[in-house]
Amino acid sequence: MDHPIERHKAIQLVSGDTSEKPAMEQARRLAELAEALDELHSFRKGQFVRWKSGLRNKAVPAYNEIAIVREVLATPVFDTCEQAMCAGSPYFGEPLTLVLAILDPDCDFLEFRYDGRRFEPVEP
Repeated sequence: MDHPIERHKAIQLVSGDTSEKPAMEQARRLAELAEALDELHSFRKGQFVRWKSGLRNKAVPAYNEIAIVREVLATPVFDTCEQAMCAGSPYFGEPLTLVLAILDPDCDFLEFRYDGRRFEPVEP
């Protein structure tokens, strides 16, 4: 015969939260991030930037790691690598508008292209 406590735990795991609260929280967060992505900043060479909260889509730089603007591209570049060519990729059609430089773990200076909508200015 099942132990009453074990049966109660199993029921709790299966039942879950059926309220609309998690869905509404997710909708609020999605709207917040969409608004943040639409908030544009004017960047200039030599300016320090970091990812906007919740909008990081690449491994580097890390959140709150500072990058320096090396170039603001007048015309966006669209990545043509195999991964970015697939409509199911988060990089498909991403307008790369900034050339940013970071320091790698060996303190080497590296430049990458990024979607400027995902960054905000920061004072070092």
